[in-house]
Amino acid sequence: MKIEPQGRHPLEHSPGEVREGVRQGILDALALDLDRTSSATVGRLAAAGALGLAGAVGAVVLFSGHSLENGHGWHLALCAAAWAGLLVESFALVLLRIRARRLPLAQAAALALLGLGLAAILGIICPDPHYLEWWMSTSLGGTFATHTGISASALCLGLCSALLIGIGASLILSLRGIHFGSVHLPAGFLFLLVWPAVILQSAGSPVSTLASWSLGLAVGAYAGVFLGRLPARFSRRGAGSAPQG
Repeated sequence: MKIEPQGRHPLEHSPGEVREGVRQGILDALALDLDRTSSATVGRLAAAGALGLAGAVGAVVLFSGHSLENGHGWHLALCAAAWAGLLVESFALVLLRIRARRLPLAQAAALALLGLGLAAILGIICPDPHYLEWWMSTSLGGTFATHTGISASALCLGLCSALLIGIGASLILSLRGIHFGSVHLPAGFLFLLVWPAVILQSAGSPVSTLASWSLGLAVGAYAGVFLGRLPARFSRRGAGSAPQG
């Protein structure tokens, strides 16, 4: 008795089926390309540009401290240019939801934008427009300045402030179910978006103050992003290890 095969091998396709598959692949690629050039994409790019420029202007005004009064023009120009470029790129990554195979670009940009927003809130709450002067007037900052110098006090300010905004931003995103894997990329984005504020605030200060403040900002950003995502990671592990009923 002859047994007929129930079906063809998945690799066996007729020439007509191969041509149809190629044609469909080309059509899908064209559709994706048309979607990327659609009016919605153009609108998102325009929104990213507008938000980036508006955010850059607002950040310069908020974090300028005494730079506007004392005429530190190159600080203002440098920080305005840096913020404009970084913010436009960050908003574009978030609004267009740009993804890479191994790099969570959109998630990292979202965390950095949220962190800059939290930094702006802290700047508005601060009673003195020059944050380092206010910090050294506090008991903790004054103790560091007295015993270890202004540079060490600036490092502590950068560390503490970045730690707060890093924890806050990463915790908010983690609780909303937005995960970004390694801390390096989001922490680096966060540092880059907040660093121009440190440059503005350091206008007229020694280079050592800027360097110490920047170092504290970098360390605090990495530590804050790492600590802020721990609760969500522990909750996911607990849910994964829970016994199935």
